[in-house]
Amino acid sequence: MPPSESLPPEIQTPRLVLRRQDPNHARLVKDAVDVSLDHLRASVAWAQAAPTPLAELAERLAQSAAAFVAGDAWAYSIFDRAETRVIGGVALERAEAPLIALAGPATLEAGYWLRADSTGYGYATEATASLVDLAFTRLRAPRIAICHDPTNAASAGVPRRLGFRALGLVTNDVLPGRQAADGSIRRETMVWLLDASAFSSLRSALDPRAS
Repeated sequence: MPPSESLPPEIQTPRLVLRRQDPNHARLVKDAVDVSLDHLRASVAWAQAAPTPLAELAERLAQSAAAFVAGDAWAYSIFDRAETRVIGGVALERAEAPLIALAGPATLEAGYWLRADSTGYGYATEATASLVDLAFTRLRAPRIAICHDPTNAASAGVPRRLGFRALGLVTNDVLPGRQAADGSIRRETMVWLLDASAFSSLRSALDPRAS
């Protein structure tokens, strides 16, 4: 398939199915979040406002789908291969101005989360690897960034396994407004980068056994 400035609405990996976020998935997404509140509140700020009413969540997923079509961000729900439940989410978005100033023009930022009972199996690595693959081949991204709270060791494992290089800790003055898990503003953020020139090293990461 020739490169293009779009991503497919469905991506299949060895163990997972990634589907563009859709309001029709609201109940499954809500279940994944609601059964994992303690786990998610310890790692991502958005979980502090959960549980979210179903109608409100469906509207957010509709907005996400619109951003996908517009080419502003590409967010996917992560399903198991049977597609009977959502086990998390993975996304790419265009980097904000401070991150571009730090990392370089046209940087994309990747993010991910998993439900509590799906951690420890390499699913975040597998899903992110597939999305980063497409970011380089379809979107022609020059580089991908992953940013996270330095206290979140689990989040650090994904870029490390995928061959990202650690840019290091940057202060709130350099990358402002990033939230810690409790919703406060972080003093520092850990930043990882993967350049397109290092893309070939990702191929082995697409094998879940590499996780």
